Amino acid sequence: MELTFEQKTDIGFEYVLDLVEPCSCFGAAKLKNTSVFSSKESLTREFDNIEKILTVMDARAKAIQIIDICFMQMKDISKTVEKCKQTSLTDVELFEIKRFLLLNRDLYPAFKELNDGTDLWDIEFADLSEALKIVDPDNTGVASFFVSDASSPALAAARAEKKKIENEIRLTGDPARKEDLLIQRTVIAAKEEEAEMAVKREMSKKLIPFLDDITKNTESAAKLDLTIRKAVLSRKRQTCRPVISEEAVSFENMTNPKIADVLAESDKSFTPVSITAKKGATVITGANMGGKSVALKTLALNTLLALCGFFPFAEKAEVPMLDNIYMISEDLESVDKGLSSFGGEIIKFNEIAGKINARSMALFDEFARGTNPDEGASIVRAVTKWLNGKEAVSVLTTHYDGVAPLAGSHFQVIGLKNVDFNAVKKEIDAVSKDRGAARIAEYMNYGLYKVTDKSDCPRDALSICKLLDMDKEIVALAEKYY
Repeated sequence: MELTFEQKTDIGFEYVLDLVEPCSCFGAAKLKNTSVFSSKESLTREFDNIEKILTVMDARAKAIQIIDICFMQMKDISKTVEKCKQTSLTDVELFEIKRFLLLNRDLYPAFKELNDGTDLWDIEFADLSEALKIVDPDNTGVASFFVSDASSPALAAARAEKKKIENEIRLTGDPARKEDLLIQRTVIAAKEEEAEMAVKREMSKKLIPFLDDITKNTESAAKLDLTIRKAVLSRKRQTCRPVISEEAVSFENMTNPKIADVLAESDKSFTPVSITAKKGATVITGANMGGKSVALKTLALNTLLALCGFFPFAEKAEVPMLDNIYMISEDLESVDKGLSSFGGEIIKFNEIAGKINARSMALFDEFARGTNPDEGASIVRAVTKWLNGKEAVSVLTTHYDGVAPLAGSHFQVIGLKNVDFNAVKKEIDAVSKDRGAARIAEYMNYGLYKVTDKSDCPRDALSICKLLDMDKEIVALAEKYY
């Protein structure tokens, strides 16, 4: 993805990733490296897995709870596994392996119950009970590591001899004898340590045939953890399984959790957005306060989520297989390098113009806003016409006139389209003038509708001027210029 971290944060992608909350360190690492799926087959199977978990989530809640508890206790043992391939492990490292294997012992039957008839794709857990016997030969089942006497006759003999010497040391009152016994203890302790090392070398050697299965289990833990978490998130929020289409990006009543949660803090709600963008250019028009940017961010977010194997936040969704999403918005790095915002936009456009293809989506938020309106409108018209001849899915927001006729499709923010202006005017007149804008905002509909009968930008700005009692002479002049 060509989206920068800042852009992913801005559209709400990083916010959604934070909502996932994986239980395991393996799931957390996989989530951090979230990327788009490369094939339709693998993406379809990911959606299948989420749907399967959603289907059995209630009936097999106990199994999922046991799995989650095991995941929470797992530690990253990848370095220990790699070391075991080369040399013997220490007590601490063998403890790490034993703890992981004990958790796998508890996880294995719970996963079998969850997966019975579900047949999750590419998620399998090997039975590592034989590996557990190596590091827990006494079958204690305790999450601690100690090389027992039963592991080696030489070790048992050394420990018995050391214990005998230590008893004599406690009982003797002869300083010379005590000194001699201490020397003997040092010698036998060295033998004990060597015997322990021999046992640990043998354990490490015996573990080698199981290391690949241990690694595969960590990979399956990551996949299963994220699959469950995606399903849990889908249960909490309104999501849908997207259809993998051939051309169009289409969403019905999609939302943006990041923006929705911010609005909820002020007892406001997010207006769902519906849009279909086919190959070529799609234009979104609306007044400056009309939510065009929010619609574009919501489109970018849900498209990216679907491509990364998440159920998008919508009632219905169609997304084609895309390799890249490009976005030109106001957070341009080039501005920080001393260029004007317009210069930054052009540099970024030049970078992506040669890259966009049939597996690309290009998004432009108020392109050419940084230059004068006449030139800006001309440039946006030219860019729109050029994009409309390309195979990429391109969506542009603009408040310039004359752009929409050059696109293949035109959506407009509903805004104040269906408002009873006389009723709103009476409400505004009944409150203080400084609260008039807030009252208008309450009636603003930020949803989109497809324009089929005209291609002009809306006149919400002029309507707002009238509602807020702008001088009638100025309003009349403005209407003439319209």
